[in-house]
Amino acid sequence: MAGVSPMISSLWWDYSRASANVAWVLILFTILWGVLLTTRVLRGMDRPAWLRDLHSWLGGLTVCFSAIHMATLLPDKYIDFDLINLFVPFTNDYKPLAVSLGVLGFWTLVAIQGTSLMMKKMSRQAWRRIHMLSYPLYGIIVVHSLTAGSDVGTQLYTGFTMALAMTGAAVAGIRLVTGRFIDRKKRENAGR
Repeated sequence: MAGVSPMISSLWWDYSRASANVAWVLILFTILWGVLLTTRVLRGMDRPAWLRDLHSWLGGLTVCFSAIHMATLLPDKYIDFDLINLFVPFTNDYKPLAVSLGVLGFWTLVAIQGTSLMMKKMSRQAWRRIHMLSYPLYGIIVVHSLTAGSDVGTQLYTGFTMALAMTGAAVAGIRLVTGRFIDRKKRENAGR
């Protein structure tokens, strides 16, 4: 980026890192709201229609901030990404596995959000199977975050990453435990 001050050039990298972290927090809240909606652990205090709307809205924001994360990599010259690098795995020399996990994560996010928009036109089972990819997606994001960025290894970022990873694991644990209970209760009620 000839003629552009290093500070302006690094702003794109900063925007990319910031939008990635916002997207990561958003997907955690999206999953949390989905778990609250599915498990109804707050029954009596929750409003399912509101939870569903917020869950959908957070999912849409996650896609937007993920797209901002990717788009702000284009003008940045720290790594020199192009469109192919953003959408096709293993096409860049910079940490190919870590970056490819980000690409895979983006396409998984698009599949989850896209099928959610078409939910009424799909079988419930197909939609649910695709939607359950949210949990492995979160794991992919954790690994991508721990291995791809320039902040990797700093105390603050490591703490941030571990806090989000543990919170995500707790949310998944709530879903796993309450989901099994809910499924068992449905089977018992169906047998009556």
